[in-house]
Amino acid sequence: MVYRLTRAVERTVIAIGGAGLVALMLLFCADVVARYALHRPIDGVMEMTTTLFLPLVVFMGMALSVRVDGQVRLGVIADRLAPLAQRALRGLALLVGAVLWAAIAAAVGTRAIESFQAGEVSTVSFGLPVFTGYAIVAAGSALMAVVSLLNIGQPPADTDPALDGV
Repeated sequence: MVYRLTRAVERTVIAIGGAGLVALMLLFCADVVARYALHRPIDGVMEMTTTLFLPLVVFMGMALSVRVDGQVRLGVIADRLAPLAQRALRGLALLVGAVLWAAIAAAVGTRAIESFQAGEVSTVSFGLPVFTGYAIVAAGSALMAVVSLLNIGQPPADTDPALDGV
């Protein structure tokens, strides 16, 4: 049950992050054409990129790295340990990571609420709400904390999720 739910969330997050990446690419291409061919750049491209699309692409795909053991780690030391010690070290790292990601989610989530309540908007002409970027970072960090906790005691996946139908 938990496995199916986790996989469904992973698929959803990958789709959201992928859609954000495609939208970012299309926006940049449209801005280049508008800027250099039409001499009329699209207003707010930088703000949309930094406030919405980059957090979406980075933080929505981040939790998947836990399942595939794709985080940066010190393999020079860990790979020389006995299998039981490797599992214990991985579990400890996941637990510490979960606590840190939960703290980040709480802090950034609080900032998102404050930004929403204050009605903060970017300086572009159409007033892009600033809280969206904070909310995306908070959601991605919370997801990272939950996935880290769910993976404690689990062996890292040996397959690339792109190849196994995630």
